Amino acid sequence: MSKKNQPLSSVTPQSEAEAIVVQHALALYRDAKAHAKNAPHGQFLTYAEALTVVRGRELLKTTLQTLVQEEVNDFEKKNETRLCPMCQTKKRHRGRPSRQIETATGTIEVKRRYDECIPCKLLETVADAHVGLEDRYTVGLRCLITYVGVEKSFTKAAETLKRLCGLKISHVTISKLCNEEALKMDEWMKLSEEVQKEFIAASGNVEVTMDGTCVNTTDGAKEVKVGMISKRRRGQGVSPERWGNRTTQELPDIETCVAFAAVEECGEFQKRVNFWRRQLRLGATSDISALGDGAVWLWNIVREVFGKVRECLDVYHGLEHVSDTGKVLYGEKTKEYKQWQEATTLEFLESGFEEIEKRLNRLEQEERTDKEKESLRQLRGYLENNRERLGYRERLAEGRAIGSGQVEGACKNLIGARLKQTWAKWKLERVNRMAILCSLRYCDLWDKYWMQAK
Repeated sequence: MSKKNQPLSSVTPQSEAEAIVVQHALALYRDAKAHAKNAPHGQFLTYAEALTVVRGRELLKTTLQTLVQEEVNDFEKKNETRLCPMCQTKKRHRGRPSRQIETATGTIEVKRRYDECIPCKLLETVADAHVGLEDRYTVGLRCLITYVGVEKSFTKAAETLKRLCGLKISHVTISKLCNEEALKMDEWMKLSEEVQKEFIAASGNVEVTMDGTCVNTTDGAKEVKVGMISKRRRGQGVSPERWGNRTTQELPDIETCVAFAAVEECGEFQKRVNFWRRQLRLGATSDISALGDGAVWLWNIVREVFGKVRECLDVYHGLEHVSDTGKVLYGEKTKEYKQWQEATTLEFLESGFEEIEKRLNRLEQEERTDKEKESLRQLRGYLENNRERLGYRERLAEGRAIGSGQVEGACKNLIGARLKQTWAKWKLERVNRMAILCSLRYCDLWDKYWMQAK
């Protein structure tokens, strides 16, 4: 029988530490078996699972604590020399006090040797730096805390960690660690060569998308501006009739992206966008498309930072304006409105404003109510302002995106959902730090950050 399939009871511990782990593992197995044997009919699995989950967490914690303590002991034995690195005086042994470390398995306690140099007044431990005991909270725990802290209020995050992981972490601690980690993430994003190299190496054309969402702050409602710079390969061309049912071959998924967000005035956010343009080495020769919902500040930033690029009004926003006018003219859910919707959608995708303009000209010659006239006027103004951004037929034929759904998804499903929770009022500093966490979660850099975190 291979060692992998060897029964636990037949394992011969090679050290005192292994014996402790085996002893706890056997106790867990025997307790779970005895507990489950007393279960009602049909509930054996349920009873066994319940006890195994709870006691299994304790076994994991015991295993980790034993493993760390063994490494500390071994390292201290190999470093018996107790000379002060500064004055070479022999240091005095000051005992082996324990230190509590908060981990993803729970709180562990480790004893380490303390040495003191009297002349230098230097008190140090030999093993802390080697083993990684300098921070009270481990990387694994910080990763868990920030992951749930991004999705839920800090109070609900504490409940989730307790229920799913058996961890008792207060909402105050979760808030503190999320804010601290956000600063580290921001620095890593800006300085990491890995982020830059991955983006540059990715294939595809560059897409720049921006949007905004309002949140409540202690200074009133503020707009969180969100930006994403991504790369996407061109897909197979399609006709306007097929735009709503494109496959991943016809519109491939994003290859890589960088996301960023902050409550900032347009000038400051423009500097942020420009930083990422330089960081990702996007020059005048890059194939860049800018997609957005028609907000003036968005297009102003695009032109100032990237110059003349291919601008595209998000097709869903454009069609929403067209649809709203149809509702005013014909009433929602009527046959006439359905005909308007089908006809104007195809016209919009085929020719941009050209055919819609002809339709508006005809409608404006008819007898209309003041409300209908105003709706027609607003639609005309909106589309005229974006006339040069309606080249959908060409973009569809080239296999390019015509919507800014990715950044809008970030605004709504992650950043907006987290920052707009009921009754939440944020300090501006806290909003921007949470925006950093949300941005990293939304793009594909979350795991990469934690792989290098210390």
